Amino acid sequence: MNSEVLELAGRSLQAIGWVFLPFLLVPMLCLVLPRQKLITNFQLTLSQIIDSFNMWVGEMVKWLLPVLVISIAFGVIALSIFGQAWTKFDESATYFHTTVILLGSAATLLAGQHVRVDIFYTKMSPKSKALVDIIGYYALLIPFCLVLIWNAQSFVGLAWTSLEGSAESDGIKGIFILKTFVSVFAVMMLAQGLSIAGRASLFLAGKPVPEIAPELDDTPEHPTQDAYITDHLETGL
Repeated sequence: MNSEVLELAGRSLQAIGWVFLPFLLVPMLCLVLPRQKLITNFQLTLSQIIDSFNMWVGEMVKWLLPVLVISIAFGVIALSIFGQAWTKFDESATYFHTTVILLGSAATLLAGQHVRVDIFYTKMSPKSKALVDIIGYYALLIPFCLVLIWNAQSFVGLAWTSLEGSAESDGIKGIFILKTFVSVFAVMMLAQGLSIAGRASLFLAGKPVPEIAPELDDTPEHPTQDAYITDHLETGL
């Protein structure tokens, strides 16, 4: 692919990223300026948009899981019984797995299903959990995602320049797409963290909190959704 076109696209994306970087401060502004309805309403709308988009992506990619299982099972049966193997078919499992993990992580974060050590967190009050969510977002998630996005620029750009594909001649020619998903993953996680931190800020500021997505009704209690809303109703904030 033309390197000049890629360089222009990369610079454009960087410019867009720098423009939207200040939006990461919105949750803090909700805490500092709780009486500013424009800021709190903006955060409320922003959280709803981010949650809806990430849940939609998560709902889409989850259907790759049964396809992943079928592809692996078929490949094992074809090789062990019939002695046949197809490189594209074998590599497809990697593509399915990578896509589900990278594009579904934001929805998993929204549902509170990421693996973590909850020795102290589970015993905290909703307000303490909200504070931890805000600190965790600014101290951990933002630095991690920004470093990942910055460091991914080089290998993603090189992958697109050569339209990198499988090392095998008959393999799938789409590794450049998988590498792009690394940057997409970081952006989606950054956005979902912004939504969760914003929800926590609205709760601490005594403002209405975005309702939990219908798809998450059957999941275990999420500290920045069910607990926030329940405490909000009980305390009459």
